[in-house]
Amino acid sequence: MSVDERVAPASTPIQVALLGEISTWRSGVLAPLPGTRARSLLVALARDPGRSRSAQALIDEVWGEDPPRSPMNALHTQVSRLRAALPDGALEIGPAGYRLAVPRHAVDLTRAEDVARRLRGRGNGRSVGPDEIRDALALWRGDPGADLPGGAAATELAADAAVIRGQLEAAELAALVAAEDWDAALPKARAHVAAEPLDEQGHAHLMRALAGLGRDNEALDVFATFRKRMVSRLGADPSPALVALHTEILRGGRPGDVAAPLLASPDRTAIGLRAAPNALLGRDSDIAEIERLLTSSRVVTILGPGGAGKTRLAHELGARAATGTSVALVELASLRSSEDVVAAISSTLGLSEVDIAPGRLTVSRVHSARERLREALSAGPMLLILDNCEHVIGACSEVVADLVAAGDQLTVLATSRSPLMLASEAVYPLPPLAIDEDDAPAVQLFTARARAVRPTARLDPEAVRSLCRTLDGLPLAIELAAARVRSLSVEDIGRRLEHRFALLRSHDPTSPERHRTLHAVIDWSWQLLGEQQQIALRRLCRFPAGFTLDAARTIAEWDGVDDVVEAVEGLVNQSLLSVSETSDTLRYYMLETVREYGEEQLASAGEESEVFVRQRVWAGRFASEALRRCRSDQVALADDIDADHDNLLAVLRWAVERDDAETVSTVFPVLGGLWAIRGAHSEVMNWTPRILGSTADADLTDVGSELVAYTFLLAAMHLVFGGQTRTLAQARIRLRHLLRDHHDLPSVTSFAVRLILSLGSGRRLARVVADGVRSDDPETRAAALSARASMRENLGDFRGAMRDAATVSELCGAIGDVWGTAMASQFLGSLHSQSGRYRHAVRHYQDAVEGMRKLGAQEEADQLWGFQASALIADGDVEAGRKVLAETVLEHRGAGTGTDDHQPDEWRAAATGSLAEIDLADGDVERGLARYREALDMVYPRMLSEPYADPFGMMLAASVVCAHVLHGRSEMMVEFVPKLAEAALSRLGQAAYQDLPVTGAVAAGVGCFEIAHGDSDRGLALLALSARARARQDIASLRHPRHVAFAVEHVGEDRWESAQNRFGNWSRRAVRAEILDMLASSS
Repeated sequence: MSVDERVAPASTPIQVALLGEISTWRSGVLAPLPGTRARSLLVALARDPGRSRSAQALIDEVWGEDPPRSPMNALHTQVSRLRAALPDGALEIGPAGYRLAVPRHAVDLTRAEDVARRLRGRGNGRSVGPDEIRDALALWRGDPGADLPGGAAATELAADAAVIRGQLEAAELAALVAAEDWDAALPKARAHVAAEPLDEQGHAHLMRALAGLGRDNEALDVFATFRKRMVSRLGADPSPALVALHTEILRGGRPGDVAAPLLASPDRTAIGLRAAPNALLGRDSDIAEIERLLTSSRVVTILGPGGAGKTRLAHELGARAATGTSVALVELASLRSSEDVVAAISSTLGLSEVDIAPGRLTVSRVHSARERLREALSAGPMLLILDNCEHVIGACSEVVADLVAAGDQLTVLATSRSPLMLASEAVYPLPPLAIDEDDAPAVQLFTARARAVRPTARLDPEAVRSLCRTLDGLPLAIELAAARVRSLSVEDIGRRLEHRFALLRSHDPTSPERHRTLHAVIDWSWQLLGEQQQIALRRLCRFPAGFTLDAARTIAEWDGVDDVVEAVEGLVNQSLLSVSETSDTLRYYMLETVREYGEEQLASAGEESEVFVRQRVWAGRFASEALRRCRSDQVALADDIDADHDNLLAVLRWAVERDDAETVSTVFPVLGGLWAIRGAHSEVMNWTPRILGSTADADLTDVGSELVAYTFLLAAMHLVFGGQTRTLAQARIRLRHLLRDHHDLPSVTSFAVRLILSLGSGRRLARVVADGVRSDDPETRAAALSARASMRENLGDFRGAMRDAATVSELCGAIGDVWGTAMASQFLGSLHSQSGRYRHAVRHYQDAVEGMRKLGAQEEADQLWGFQASALIADGDVEAGRKVLAETVLEHRGAGTGTDDHQPDEWRAAATGSLAEIDLADGDVERGLARYREALDMVYPRMLSEPYADPFGMMLAASVVCAHVLHGRSEMMVEFVPKLAEAALSRLGQAAYQDLPVTGAVAAGVGCFEIAHGDSDRGLALLALSARARARQDIASLRHPRHVAFAVEHVGEDRWESAQNRFGNWSRRAVRAEILDMLASSS
């Protein structure tokens, strides 16, 4: 809701209460919220309802400087608790983070804040009635923040609430005085004066109330006391209006008659403000926060890079403030000297340095410019706006400090690319416009400006969003790009943005020269930099993901830059770098637009080659450190690689383009390892041919053998499943040579190389795995047992696989291998789930989720939550499964990118399949089966296109068939069952990938179908074989007892037992061969 709209009536229930004991609306009443962390989380979201907050921002606010060991897990726990305490749908998760999806009038703090804001906003609050003010004050139920843990959150909530309450109480007092309700006004006036002993308006109200009650002498005493206080503390007399009130009371006048001049709106001026050319989009929350700062700070600086929209925002804030106080906006962009700042302010205000004596043409008194300015700006309430302070920052700091100290009625709002560095200053870093939210302001701005120049333009929202993302969400850049829609499509503009500085030019003669092109915006800041800062900026532009000071020293501290710390600090102060603080270091970021400008300067300086050499050094140190930490510090290492991901990727791209084999084999294993852990396998696959091409026949003796090994191991492992035989052979040749020439490889690395080289040879593979299992090195033994567990599971040796996986979990836990432990838990969960032990599966899946989230593998964690939901549903606990699935869907909508291209479809298919089982359990058969067919459509094309078996796809397909058969709709599967049998033969056949439990699941699906369609002998045989194959039962429709009950119902118990006895002593190999033979006749 806009602050200019009326707030909801008092009868509208408050859903979230912060003004007292923190509570939420439940069962028709406000109930206290248990848990200090949950209360802190609610406050962080409810202070600005509707605004999205990132996970990291919430972690910082809730836990401050003492975050938990697993912050994301802890946050998810608190989110779940809070969601249970809020109305349904009130807590949402989207691409931009978490938000409280309730209107502002549903939160007591923001309802009261909106009333207070309207009181000081347009019309000076005349649209706010006394009843509305009283209702707002009645929202207070106690001391805000008292039930929060001590810290910034509690202090800020209490301070904000106190400011709002003070404004409301002042307005209530003014309304009572205006209504001449002297009895009600008197105690409130006394309380106000006691709290604000220098507030002239409060003393006027007190004098009027006393006089109205016939207590003139007391009113005169109030004036005398106030006058002495003003003289002793400020060296000033009361205003003429208060003196006039005093005089009228002395004469015995009525307070209503004498009060009018004082209570009428004071003379206000608005100097230097320009009328807005169009609506300001996307800055509502920024305006609200800056207005809040202006009520609590004497000096507020809007900080941001060129083109961020600081000037436009300052004019809007000035226009809003001008309805309640005098405002003067002084433009400083044209100044060339710091000495001109006082003159510019004085000129804008129309001040003269001389007094003319009455009745004479001679000068009575000459003032200094600074003296006259102090007098003028301390005479009454005023908002002074200083626009574009950065190039005269020293003079602005000095002048503002002087003016603020001269009187307490002046508030200063500055816009700058660097802060004023004053103790009285509150800094507001102006963020770029949001891009990824629903109804994103950046998209709205582009659309509005584009429609203005070509109303019929086709504006695809996703194309516009991508364009705005490329432009860093900078309003100026977006407006310049939108202007090109006059002659170009959005897609054309996007393609041409490689040369953005040439493309983005303005022909608007009313815009400042420095804003006519995007290049001029950055150039304006460049000219304000010292030489060391300019050199540092052009060298540091090669860090697209930001950098630490250590990285900056490696890249920039040479030949012209003696102290990179000082240079970086200067760039931060000029808003050319932004700063983010992690738990142990600061990280600095450069906007893409600034980086491109830096690239220009780097090329002009001829330093590109030297900077790349230094980037190689930085990347080499990073990789060596990563190798050292990869076994003992995985969680922090994953976060560090993630932070520098785009930097390492840029180095890898440049190295591949230059066939720099040493750098390629240094960087690729670091990135590839993270991609593999987080499930981004297609990323590894896409890079593998280029990696092998750029390292072909290269001498890599100067690169650590372990890094080289992991380079080709990552390539080979992914090529095994990609079916690229020739490319795989190249990787295996390199690994074979490495194993022959390097005897210094760690045991686990050597084992991994030998394992890859033995694939395709059953005996050799078994020997390598057996040797690894007997190793004294715990990492090697864990890796070998993992391989053996997988082999045993595929062969149907459930118990053997279970023993091996449990041992792997213990070994990995002992050595601190978080990823290995999570993978073992996932495997154990899968083993229990496929054998129908669903409660055990849920516990292991939960352990796996925790490990994956620690490593940032959010997509993998979400899939595991989906598996957990499926296990719960299969176990009959449909409500628990429904709840977990709802959580998973919500989490997944906010998950990051960077995972394998097909995984979102796989995840959606799994979720849709689980929803289908919920519908079937609820009795909605048609909807459930329709969902199942929808899930099948998602995975079936990939089942046929990939050269290796897709266990999940096969399992889902089998469950779709079983679900239709078990619910009497087998005729809908007539065309699909032969296709499933054919797909199973090609992907799971004798010469293909061997996975007996999945093969058994397919046999169960086809067997049930055959029984339903009259071929009971074949159906019973396939169903009995599926039991011997230990067919997967992860999904409710794949549960073996349901299949048996279906068979007995159709053919009788005797025939079923006979079929079971027929295959009772068959070996697993014979079972597999028989299933495949029978499927061949079904395809």
